[in-house]
Amino acid sequence: MQPLRVFLLPLLDLLFPPACFHCHGRMETASLIVCDTCLELNGALDEDVCKKCGTPLESEDCDVCAENEFYFDIARAAYRFSGPMQTIIHQLKYNGMVSPVSFIVKGMQTTVNANAELSDIDFITAVPLHRVRRRERGFNQSELLARALAKALGVKYADPVSRHQYTESQTRLHKQQRIKNLGGAFKLRHKADLTNKRVLLIDDVFTTGSTVNEVSQVLKSGGAGYIAVLTAARAV
Repeated sequence: MQPLRVFLLPLLDLLFPPACFHCHGRMETASLIVCDTCLELNGALDEDVCKKCGTPLESEDCDVCAENEFYFDIARAAYRFSGPMQTIIHQLKYNGMVSPVSFIVKGMQTTVNANAELSDIDFITAVPLHRVRRRERGFNQSELLARALAKALGVKYADPVSRHQYTESQTRLHKQQRIKNLGGAFKLRHKADLTNKRVLLIDDVFTTGSTVNEVSQVLKSGGAGYIAVLTAARAV
């Protein structure tokens, strides 16, 4: 079977040339997801950021942390939520195209390796979807990323938190509406033992931080000792 696959792949690329997810330009192989030009525009968050919430800083003080009570201990993102990365995440989240998962996770793994605060953990978990939305979408994109990252890092994956309230999409809501929308939406699963556990919480995009903060509060209430948040991208 493998020799046939090796023969067919170049033929398929010839008949259906792989295209960049962002600019739709032709590429040599679909496994690259985006072309070299778009790859340079991906917008990795490698500048000075707040030590707690990961917001890119223009001064020593973080306005985001000053205006919020965050329950997580640290938050980081692999990329800016703009340009090619915005396109890639939208294709994953709304069009059911799961092929970018491995590409995104490579960037997330690089971020973990560069931040010791993200690597000393007991398990990885994801922001859960309500069962209705999961059925509509067919999957939880954050869980796909979390499971793939857990496998890449050789770390346990667990899901101690469930989403028991069906809430309005956060996309078009402003900060206070997001917080109100998520109030009480998550709960700890029965018999989940988080005592002093160090948790890496995964989501696709950090916008205001309200979603990961709500889940972090539930994890902390269950006894978690340390919560690190890692998102694929950060809206800045």
